[in-house]
Amino acid sequence: MIVACGTVIFRHFTLEEALQEIHDAGYKYVETQATMPFCSHVNPWKDDPEVYKNTVQGFGFKGTTALWATDGAIIPNDKSVESVKVCLQWAKAADIPVVNFGDGFKPDDMSDDDAWRIFKDRLHILTEEARKLNVKLAIEPHGTFSLTRAGLEKIMELEGPPLGVNYDAANIYRSGYVQSEGGKSDWQSIESNEDEVDVVKGIADRVVHYHVKDYVLEDNECVALGLGGVKNKEVCQVLKKAGYNGALSLETEGHEDMDVCRRIIRQSKPYLDKLANA
Repeated sequence: MIVACGTVIFRHFTLEEALQEIHDAGYKYVETQATMPFCSHVNPWKDDPEVYKNTVQGFGFKGTTALWATDGAIIPNDKSVESVKVCLQWAKAADIPVVNFGDGFKPDDMSDDDAWRIFKDRLHILTEEARKLNVKLAIEPHGTFSLTRAGLEKIMELEGPPLGVNYDAANIYRSGYVQSEGGKSDWQSIESNEDEVDVVKGIADRVVHYHVKDYVLEDNECVALGLGGVKNKEVCQVLKKAGYNGALSLETEGHEDMDVCRRIIRQSKPYLDKLANA
């Protein structure tokens, strides 16, 4: 497996600052985001993908494992199809093999049937674009349907590859995530969580990227790997049995100051290396 670190951990700092810190901590791969304004390290409408690729290489990295898309909450965001298509095209030009997105939370006045219909229609357009570009389109547990095993399994039935899963065991564990929409970020959650190991067993053969983060529910914060309650080791065992050899990309929400961010990525590196090589 490939060990990577997400620049979102340093979302309050510049891309160059993030890359320097990640490089100094010993990582060889990075993951970046275009989730403006939550993490605007990449702007696919303004940034040159070739310049981005050269910048990453200039810091000594072997490559970028994934890009989290702009307007990536598919169900509630009418701009999602246009934006994710642009991100897919940009990722292709920047040699980034995976674009991440989520289903997002359906509006309160929308029925499940209508939400599924909207999601299915938009997902088909995006999957066709990803197929044309030979880029993987990866849904993260990040919305009304994707935070459960049944929901992820149903989503995988809607489209074949290149649609896959960017698995995030911590989102399953805490049954929620941070969503950025309309210039604001807030917490979104479902009523109860499922076991993150059981959930991954249902879709392990479709996982194309893995966000590795640990979380302490009592403190409501991400911590260095191994210090929280997320069963990342057990999830990786399931993925290895399924033949997964992609990225293990360290992630937090990036709420912390520079010293804490630096400590988390450095403390997590040996844990990640063990996961990748076990």
